[in-house]
Amino acid sequence: MTTYKSDYLRRVVLTGDPNGKDSWRHDSAGMLRLDCEYGSGEPAGSSVNVWSLGRLDMVDGHLAHMSLTPLADCGDTWLDLNLVRTGAMHIEQGGQARRIGPGEIVLIESSHAYRQSFGEPTHIIALRFPSNALKERGLRHDLRGLITPDMSAADTRAIAELVMSIAAQRGETSVGLRRRQGNQMLELIDLFIDDPAALTRTRCSDATLFRARRFIAQNLRNPELTVSLIASAACVSDAHLSRLFRGAGQPVMRYVWESRLELAVDMLRRSQGRAQISDIAYRCGFSTPSHFSRAFRERYGTSPRHELAAKGSESSELLTL
Repeated sequence: MTTYKSDYLRRVVLTGDPNGKDSWRHDSAGMLRLDCEYGSGEPAGSSVNVWSLGRLDMVDGHLAHMSLTPLADCGDTWLDLNLVRTGAMHIEQGGQARRIGPGEIVLIESSHAYRQSFGEPTHIIALRFPSNALKERGLRHDLRGLITPDMSAADTRAIAELVMSIAAQRGETSVGLRRRQGNQMLELIDLFIDDPAALTRTRCSDATLFRARRFIAQNLRNPELTVSLIASAACVSDAHLSRLFRGAGQPVMRYVWESRLELAVDMLRRSQGRAQISDIAYRCGFSTPSHFSRAFRERYGTSPRHELAAKGSESSELLTL
């Protein structure tokens, strides 16, 4: 087993040594949050390279004679875009089973159990989108099934070519460029997961709520976000929007504040104790740090400063292990 790590690149190779399979399972769990089971063939020679694109991870894998499933207690959920270059991947989820061949794409959401199987040597490229990153942009993050885009569509082919181009750079570009590439992919993924045709088939009220929630998610950092502004973006009156949100169980601005607090919790968690409370408050759309602290304590029963200190302590403990 060979493992390589840098500030941005993680690489694992499965060798034929006696401890190779156990080490690969350990690293698969740590790097990919996936459990590995071996098939009847020889998996030696399998390898995975992982590097960051901002909040996204790019995975370039050569896999054979193994199956991968999400860890039962992995915590955060994600959406994987998998593109098969050579070989084939068999995917099972929620009673669905698909064979993904060369040049084909499948989108898999991790909150529902799934199994990826590689019965032959397969080269796969994957992009992992954290569910929180999708939610912040008002995008769907619960697919409720596999999505296999139409590869004959020009847009799908263009995105596939872009993914392959980014993968060919092997994470050797600058941090700034990789972050921008991740943001670009976040902007493009909705072509796959937000089906306009499906949206037109839903009730008008559902479509309006979808537009409003998406606008809110994209503008949480704006302290001037109001019912009128949201209603204007959703092309309805203030009163109609308020009725729709109350019917869904929550007033409009309560939904906004809850979304801002969820964003703040995520930022506190990812900061590992290094962020400023005031910076998080302003970035989440709160007018003052004291307003943020009051709302946070009312919602979670603790102060953001205490939460930040706890995350910093956890990070320090991990660094000393």
